[in-house]
Amino acid sequence: MKKIKCYLIRHGITEGNTALHFNGSGTDEPLTEEGKEALKKIEGVKPGSLLFTSPMTRALETASIMFPGMKRTVIEDLREMHFGIFEGKNHKMLDGKPEYQAWLDSGGTAKIPEGESIESFRERAWKGFTEALAIAARQGTDTVYLVVHGGTIMAVMSSLTGKDYFDFNAPNGAGYIIEVEIDDAGNVTASTTYDRFCGGLRAGPDGWRPPRYTPSDSMDR
Repeated sequence: MKKIKCYLIRHGITEGNTALHFNGSGTDEPLTEEGKEALKKIEGVKPGSLLFTSPMTRALETASIMFPGMKRTVIEDLREMHFGIFEGKNHKMLDGKPEYQAWLDSGGTAKIPEGESIESFRERAWKGFTEALAIAARQGTDTVYLVVHGGTIMAVMSSLTGKDYFDFNAPNGAGYIIEVEIDDAGNVTASTTYDRFCGGLRAGPDGWRPPRYTPSDSMDR
């Protein structure tokens, strides 16, 4: 058994964030200039640490800013949830549509037409997370960084803790630090501790309390 420290970091700000859009894996958009400026290099990266990212542009750009020159491994299953017919739209655009109302009535858990359900997304994100852990186990590292999406973080953290998916909303450039115990295949056998991480922000408070997230908030994760 091996203990690994994992940093789950949400990408920087995008246009979809500012417009409160449902921009998931069906919408590949870059960071805004503001989003790039708000991020900072992560200092004190431990030698031998591994960097993993989602394949989405916003995650790749964030990783390049926060970990300049560091080799990264892209894991497809770490991409954001697919919001189907909601992609590229916000609450105002969707309000009153029966498919959207049915999704809201489910608490945001139902499968979105032409998209994913939270449960299927959680399974996919967890698969991507354990793939990263398995690589870390094979290479003998004890620290990994994953630059991903808000939804990916919520999926992994809720799977890890058994708590509600929407309890783990994270600001752009921030996320969680977790310590897990894994076997040689990357399977999590125990989780020890987790804490909030805000080291990716150039400015802001010393810490943050994740706001309670509701399905009608921005879903550009």
